[in-house]
Amino acid sequence: MAIEDGYPKFDFILLGLGEDGHTASIFPHEIKLFNSPNTCEVAVHPTSGQKRITITGNIINNAETVTIVAVGKNKAERVFEILNKKEVSKSYPASLVNPKAGNLFWLLDKESSRKL
Repeated sequence: MAIEDGYPKFDFILLGLGEDGHTASIFPHEIKLFNSPNTCEVAVHPTSGQKRITITGNIINNAETVTIVAVGKNKAERVFEILNKKEVSKSYPASLVNPKAGNLFWLLDKESSRKL
């Protein structure tokens, strides 16, 4: 695996979008984990308290290509806010996904894209 800027450089990372704007198991209440200098962090689900291991934003944004998948009408508001750079989206970890290579793609179904 290649290392670039001190972090692994993946060719492709596939992420999902949560109803609350989370991605990669980084939830809004722990958005600081996205900018962690570490490769991985332990995140905690805000409702269940379940601990999850997640890669951090340095890994995500170092990838050559990142794709975010959002499916269902319950994601439509977050998709709209993030893609239209609404002020509230700054609190969503998914809004911080911005690969250095510039290759960010969104895969949306009809329901998740209905507000666009």
